[in-house]
Amino acid sequence: MRLNDQNDQSSDQQSVDHALPGVARLPVAVMIGCPGGEPAKSARNWQITGVIAGQQFAADQVQCSQVRSGPDAELYLWRGFSLRLRPAQAADYALNLGSGNPRVFVIARFEPGFGLRPLQVTVSLDEAQNLDTTELRSADELVLNAPMPGEVGLWVEDFVNTHYQPRRKGGKRGKRRSKAIYDAEVGDYAGDDA
Repeated sequence: MRLNDQNDQSSDQQSVDHALPGVARLPVAVMIGCPGGEPAKSARNWQITGVIAGQQFAADQVQCSQVRSGPDAELYLWRGFSLRLRPAQAADYALNLGSGNPRVFVIARFEPGFGLRPLQVTVSLDEAQNLDTTELRSADELVLNAPMPGEVGLWVEDFVNTHYQPRRKGGKRGKRRSKAIYDAEVGDYAGDDA
């Protein structure tokens, strides 16, 4: 199965990523399953059963292959996605890792008669919820999640250790800023009696 609009979009994004310094990429595949019966009729029947990482899942185009079909369940493997880590989002990745239950987020769209189609994979909740832009995520897009595989966790942890700089609390800069605010509120009116 080939997805032309998704392919064009992902190849454009990949060429942009190669030009950005500090952006790390890891090829991943998404496993999507549905119980047997009438699987394509409701988005609630579909679920992300896992995310798998490795070079063997790299592809120039998003591809879907059916892994299992039977009366009990349907299982599909979607390859051609990449996790992309950007230094500006290192704090968000650190928050995900520190949550005690790190997740991989999959943005997907349900298409009646077809099923659940993944559109994007990320480890940033802000990116999954589209919080970095002024536009809200489309109402027909779902944000689902799966446990973060161990090898992805180690990869993200290494990136965070390299790029994450925790914010300093307090310090001299904060005190100076507070004094400046105080001076502005109280005022320094020397010489106003003339």
